[in-house]
Amino acid sequence: MTGSNDDFLGTVLEFLRDLNPPTEAQPSATGAEIGADTDLIQAGIVDSLSIMELIMFLEKETGAPVPLEDLMLDSIRTARTIAAVYGPHTPDAG
Repeated sequence: MTGSNDDFLGTVLEFLRDLNPPTEAQPSATGAEIGADTDLIQAGIVDSLSIMELIMFLEKETGAPVPLEDLMLDSIRTARTIAAVYGPHTPDAG
């Protein structure tokens, strides 16, 4: 995967907004309201059903597996933490 962490954050936000489009029953619960620091779990954006879609998205975008046994809720709590944990990393200048 190439690109910056900010680019990946934008991609994650776009995925999350597409995952949670507004409905006639809940027009105010739009994906547009999802920000980089929105608590995705508390807001019900990521739940037990959508977590598998999120994992498949991350695997597709990163080209790396996301083992369920390694998945921690805090690593997917916000779009910003998703980008930090699963996004591109700059190698340490060593």
